[in-house]
Amino acid sequence: MASKDPTPFQRVFSRKDLRRGVALRACLGFALSSILLCAGLIDLFLITDLLVQGGRLQIPVAAQPEMVALFGEESLQDGPAPVLVADQLVYVNRGLLPTLWRDRDQFWSPWLVALYREFAPLRNDANALLTLVIAIAVIGWLRSMLESRSRALLMQNALGIATRLRQSIHRQTLRLGPSDLEGHASEQAFQLFTAEVDRLRDGVFHWADRMGRDPFQLFLLAALGLAVNPKLAVVCLVPALACWLVAHWQRRRTEAGRRLMEARVAGELRILAESLERTRLVRGFAMEAFEQEQFRKSLERFENSTAAALRSKAWARRGVRTLIAICAAVVLLFVGWSILLPPHETDFASAVLMLSAFVAAWFPLQRLARLPAEHEPAELAAHRTQTYLNLIPEVGQAVGAKFLQPLSRMLTLEEVSYTTPGKRRLLDRLSLKIPAGRQLAVVATDPLEARALASLLPRFIEPQEGRILIDGEDIAWVTLESLRAEAIFVGGKDPFLTATVRDNISGGSSNYSLQDLTEAAKIAHAHNFIAKLPQGYETVIGEHGEQLDAGQAFRLGLARAVLRKPALLIIEEPSELLDDDTKTMLDDAYKRITPNRTVLFLARRLSTVKRADEIILLHEGRLAAIGPHARLVQSSPMYRHWEYINFNEFRQEFETA
Repeated sequence: MASKDPTPFQRVFSRKDLRRGVALRACLGFALSSILLCAGLIDLFLITDLLVQGGRLQIPVAAQPEMVALFGEESLQDGPAPVLVADQLVYVNRGLLPTLWRDRDQFWSPWLVALYREFAPLRNDANALLTLVIAIAVIGWLRSMLESRSRALLMQNALGIATRLRQSIHRQTLRLGPSDLEGHASEQAFQLFTAEVDRLRDGVFHWADRMGRDPFQLFLLAALGLAVNPKLAVVCLVPALACWLVAHWQRRRTEAGRRLMEARVAGELRILAESLERTRLVRGFAMEAFEQEQFRKSLERFENSTAAALRSKAWARRGVRTLIAICAAVVLLFVGWSILLPPHETDFASAVLMLSAFVAAWFPLQRLARLPAEHEPAELAAHRTQTYLNLIPEVGQAVGAKFLQPLSRMLTLEEVSYTTPGKRRLLDRLSLKIPAGRQLAVVATDPLEARALASLLPRFIEPQEGRILIDGEDIAWVTLESLRAEAIFVGGKDPFLTATVRDNISGGSSNYSLQDLTEAAKIAHAHNFIAKLPQGYETVIGEHGEQLDAGQAFRLGLARAVLRKPALLIIEEPSELLDDDTKTMLDDAYKRITPNRTVLFLARRLSTVKRADEIILLHEGRLAAIGPHARLVQSSPMYRHWEYINFNEFRQEFETA
């Protein structure tokens, strides 16, 4: 028989994981805590018995030899004077002696007898009470420390799992990220990295806390109750268990009804809210009276639905409480009969011990009952995380891929088509030939089409049809490392790393000297603002360091690209408004960067468009026009429209509005 496939949560953390590492240590701590709980209940039993008996015990004279054998001859001589009643009974007032004598056949009696004989404080009522109270306080303190330590270990374990998941999400995002033209995958990864992993971490902690502690604790408490009085324990356990099952079933039924009622109430509320959008229609056609009547009826239905939901919840709660009260009364009645009625099978202290065990068992039962509902968000978070981690990257390196030589002759696109995962067609059988050493501006009526074309060249995305050739070599069959070393994309929205300026430019590589970095920064006009930073190239920038504006960050990206001396450079200009000084520096930087290099601009400034040798205009995924700016302005109505939309003097006012 095939084993059941694990759920997404079980792939993250399962029962087997409770039996190893930090989680195992936490479970052992919980087990010892449960043992201490039972020890505390036994201590409570001894205190109760000591208080109820008052240290007095009637012992038949015939049994005196057995007493002497157990406790020593002095046990019938010290303390209050023994009183003989018809030569049959001796009254003894000796601390825990009554409890030990009366319960000598119980499994703990030999231990207590030995303790009584060796431990003097147990031989006096007041001292015995003090000793037992101190013992239960120490037990409670130890149990609290164990619980706290075990929960801390489980949280440590959950944090470790969250850390590993974040590492996996980070690696997966690096694999998938370049293909995310629309930004949806980045948003999904950010949501997973923050909220979903935290939800999963909390779910792992709570699940391990419940499953690592409560089942064993329930077992020990049930064993303790059965050890006290098996018959009475079974008689009391049946109604208590039935009560718990019915309460649990009623809670699930109430929760389902509540969700249904909430959906109904939400529907009524939407109908009420729609009336707020009909004011023009109502006033324009003088339908005020009709609208008021409709609104009154809808409001009445909404009120009735809300009241019905509240009544249903209240009656369900009353029913559960009534059932609990009846079961508690039945249990107390059985226990009382066993104490009061012949043959007096149970004494008061034993009854208190057994009832305390049942009460203590109620809480882990409740926690286990709530676990499925509380666990559902963690299961959903695990499902979303595993789904993301199982995604296959759009771009992969072919087996036997070859090393790519730098572009020297021609960049060719042959019948290239690309559709996003959301079924949006960005390129439709596009064909282009770009001679090496040219500077081109790629623009489009839909900016995402230009970005798609640029992203195809370093293989951030993969065309569904057609192919891209560099000097006749299909880039699908070359190594990604050699391709991306020669086709570098500088994004206008590329963030800088939280690291030093030097690491931001070099990418953490030790292959570049400080002189190399400085020369690249000077070409990109980044050296001046870098030199003004507190530690120059060793200044930390980013979240925990100095902040850069959009123009500085873009020039830093240009320096990073120039340092690597690519044959093909793709430059996407930032969308933010730049000051005049930054624009001047960028124009000069372009003059220094473009010679002897093929450059594609995703232009956001008219000056960049005009400086290009040719402009490639895309519309609906096809080539709409190509040529210099001056010619396209005269010959292409679509280009004139694109230029007006993007560069007319009123554009900023429209965008601000």
